[in-house]
Amino acid sequence: MARKKNEFRPDTVRQDVLGKVLLTKKQSLRLLRWLLFSAVCLGGLLAQDVVMSRFSIFDTTTDLVPCFILAVCILQGAESGCVFALISSMIYCFSGSAPGIYTIPLITGIAVVAAIFRQAYLRKGFFTLLLCVAAALFLYETFTFFIGLFLGQTLLVRYGAFVISTILTLLPVPALYPVLLYIGKIGGETWKE
Repeated sequence: MARKKNEFRPDTVRQDVLGKVLLTKKQSLRLLRWLLFSAVCLGGLLAQDVVMSRFSIFDTTTDLVPCFILAVCILQGAESGCVFALISSMIYCFSGSAPGIYTIPLITGIAVVAAIFRQAYLRKGFFTLLLCVAAALFLYETFTFFIGLFLGQTLLVRYGAFVISTILTLLPVPALYPVLLYIGKIGGETWKE
């Protein structure tokens, strides 16, 4: 029995890496989005450890990585942002730059609460992001201060330095907002209003 010529045609094989992983176009764009968000946070980690750790303004320095993590989580929403906040805060903690292991639940919890508050009560925009990041960063710095005070790593008179650190850390947020907004649009909008 002879086979017809057009009876069976094998599937075409893609030669690129994403074709072998079997991701759709939308899934590969979303993967790209989260990899770019991770690259932004990694750039913040490098800038914090290499450049900003050498400068001391009013006897304090910036804390860029938690600020970037909080901004990404608040911008992307609580559902997908909390997973990013958890993973990136673990990487931040295990990189050796974090003040302690308590930063993992601290950053994740504050980021999720701020993202839920923003989604529930505020409109999407630059000033609402700045307000939520400022409040979340202030809570993070305050909790970090009191945990350090409890552990005997700081003194009560140093609280002003933590407030100044919060203000200095918020300075790059206006420049970071358009970058995060552009990256957040890759692969479709997460947050529908």
